[in-house]
Amino acid sequence: MAMDTEESLEAMMAEGREERRKQLYRHKLPEKRTLAGMMAAMTKAELDDIRFNLNVTGASSLKKAELIERLVPAVEEFAARWLPSLLEEEYVCFKDFAEHDGFSRKLGEDDERLDYLRGLGFLSCSKEGDSLVWYMPEEVLAVFSRMNDETYPALVARNTEMARLAAGLLYHYGYMNFEQLYEAVLSYLDEKQRAEISFMDFAGVMLNVSCWKNIVTALPQGVKYYTLIDEEKLENEQLRRSDLDFAKLTYEEVHAAGADTYTPDTPSYRALIAFFMKEHGYDVLKAADVAGEILILLQNGGSLQEAVEYLEELGLMKDEDKAEAIVPVLAAFNNETHLWQLKGHTPAELMEKSGQGRIIPFDQVRKPKVGRNDPCPCGSGKKYKNCCLRKDEQ
Repeated sequence: MAMDTEESLEAMMAEGREERRKQLYRHKLPEKRTLAGMMAAMTKAELDDIRFNLNVTGASSLKKAELIERLVPAVEEFAARWLPSLLEEEYVCFKDFAEHDGFSRKLGEDDERLDYLRGLGFLSCSKEGDSLVWYMPEEVLAVFSRMNDETYPALVARNTEMARLAAGLLYHYGYMNFEQLYEAVLSYLDEKQRAEISFMDFAGVMLNVSCWKNIVTALPQGVKYYTLIDEEKLENEQLRRSDLDFAKLTYEEVHAAGADTYTPDTPSYRALIAFFMKEHGYDVLKAADVAGEILILLQNGGSLQEAVEYLEELGLMKDEDKAEAIVPVLAAFNNETHLWQLKGHTPAELMEKSGQGRIIPFDQVRKPKVGRNDPCPCGSGKKYKNCCLRKDEQ
């Protein structure tokens, strides 16, 4: 059943990729590379995407020519507001267009991030032989060229640094509202930078990075790490821990965790991966993938028992000796993980400092389930309900 689901999902993804490819290749290069010319070559559905993304109201019933007339100034105006939030990868992309008269043949068809820029009216493409050529409308190129003075690269570098710090903080905390994240990111910048960055500047960068990258997601009230499933549940859990501040993290910890492909490099994480490689013959990538799934489960409030059940589904708990051996490795991993519900603290850290954490002994992870009327496992001879049940439930 699982294999059928995976094959069905892969087929749907392949179908989506092919449909997207057809859409890209059906465009023609307009005679005039203006916004109006570019939009005339687009479908009404594509124009509606731009209208929606730019929040152009009262235009849903307009005919195509009328809609284009409304969208042209809206794109120019939005470009002037959006370009100050540019990240380094985006800057390199825009700079390449500026250096090649608004064209780029470096960009391929597989980079779906370009759909974000297409959906804002900043880029389009056309078929050139068997490949695509991408182009930028003259008006957007003019806005970028005016903005690209000697101070602009420093602004882009600052935006990129803020984006990485935000991603690193959210890796450890899971979710923060915009105000919390703004204050946390600024605490890692120097005094001059803090004075220059307004809350609205920061929010603009967060919205941009959320669309350009896939590791953080901007929401109406805050920003979350992409593997967080239920931000409302987590926020409520964090609010209940009003006695606990967010964990203090060094710049190096936050900056490292903000990388697009970051994985933790802790002894317990390495030990977990090494176990899957040694005991189950996994290669390093497969072992890291399983360990990553366990991390996601724990960060989203899952228990170690649920982690064990996940491994059982993978068939990794059939051998009794290996099943017993993995339990202390899992427990150590849990106890040394910066958990979101603990505001980035580890259970071991909280237990050591204030007794607020709960280190899970490995012998409790696979405690057998005992019925209320079964003999108590402690050996007292009494029924479980009349002996240790109440203590175990506490």
